[in-house]
Amino acid sequence: MKKSYPTPTFRKPNSALVMMPKVGKLTAVSRKIFNVLLHTTQRQVQAMNHEGKIVEATHYFSARLDELVDPVEVGQSNLTSSAKKSLLEMRRTEVDWEAPDANSGVIWSSMSLLSEAKIVKTGGILYAYWALPPGLLSVIADPQRFTPIDIEQLSRLKTYTAVALYEICVRYKNNPTGLTSENHLEWWVDALTQSAPKLDPKTKKPKLRLWSKFKSEQVNVAINEINSKSDIGIELIEKKTGKAVTSAQFKVWRKSAEVAAITSGFKMSAELALTATTLGLSLGDIASLIKLGHDENVLRIALVKLEARIGRDDLAPVDSRMAYLRAVLSETQGFIVSVPLIAPIVSVSLTAQTSPELPKILSYQEHRRLEIKAELLNINKVDQKKYAELALESLQKAGIATTTISRKVESGDWMTGVLFSKMIEAYAVEQYGPNWGVALNADKQF
Repeated sequence: MKKSYPTPTFRKPNSALVMMPKVGKLTAVSRKIFNVLLHTTQRQVQAMNHEGKIVEATHYFSARLDELVDPVEVGQSNLTSSAKKSLLEMRRTEVDWEAPDANSGVIWSSMSLLSEAKIVKTGGILYAYWALPPGLLSVIADPQRFTPIDIEQLSRLKTYTAVALYEICVRYKNNPTGLTSENHLEWWVDALTQSAPKLDPKTKKPKLRLWSKFKSEQVNVAINEINSKSDIGIELIEKKTGKAVTSAQFKVWRKSAEVAAITSGFKMSAELALTATTLGLSLGDIASLIKLGHDENVLRIALVKLEARIGRDDLAPVDSRMAYLRAVLSETQGFIVSVPLIAPIVSVSLTAQTSPELPKILSYQEHRRLEIKAELLNINKVDQKKYAELALESLQKAGIATTTISRKVESGDWMTGVLFSKMIEAYAVEQYGPNWGVALNADKQF
């Protein structure tokens, strides 16, 4: 039986968001598969660390071939051929890496994306095996600063420039300013181009690619693609020195849950969309279930059960939330709900009298808090303890820390009450800064 792909949110290190090819060429499909491969690597490293195992730099990671290819919707019948092509591109491509807002320049350069790669058939099933360069493995294994990348969102984008631009811009979707860093035009061309620049036969130096042509042929297309198919909206802002355009940046904003639900291609309520994303599920996942014929009321009940299961600290963590949701739906198949579900889905102040237009009654900070709560729930218990300790320190300073709260931190029982509330705030400040709950427009509602 084919395994279901895990919750497709990849904590991609900020220093690995910008890939500037210096040797070789990378297609949009290969870049998307590379993200799935890195996400799989990260999950396997975390599992090994949890078991107390040491990950050697020469370690081979592995996954079923279909689990690497299916999430990005390659759409080719010959799975082996398409996978081989992408793995070969990764082996042959060398890139310079940069953070989208780095001041120190290139983080590391001229590194192949993979050290080794092979495909093996075992028991009639194809598996991919790969090893990463040590520098890349170390930052993927334990990213200190990262951007959550939704693999499903990437799967909708077809051009390389759109995929590359989305990865950069999504870094800023929760930033109060909503603006990417300003960079010179050559930087943007290099960051959004899938291959190294051609050499001038006379000077033997890389040919400069004109921004005006590149913008017209690729950037504008990518902007339209991102705005029409993803969960964010972007706008190009060009800066001039005199009359000449010399630098550029992008304005980025999150689409409301209702708009994002429409973008996903299937009609769903904004309430269902927000509940799903709060629990770490992509709208594409929910849309696929609706496409299969699952009633929205049944989906709501299944999501309530999923949220309750996630909160069970006495049980093992849910490895794949989507797989668990499918299992619940399978158990409730044929169950018909004749009246609207009254019980609140999300653990904020919702009552039976609350308007169903959920995104319009939540404040920006409440909406962000739900998203951040979902992120915190997605990290392992070892990493969560850091924020539990920060929360305890905050409560101690306020003079309201009790012996019971201290014991909860030591025992790992921190998913309730004021302790967990402070954990969410500690995580939010560390990941997004002290203004994590401040919108550009203070009156903005979701």
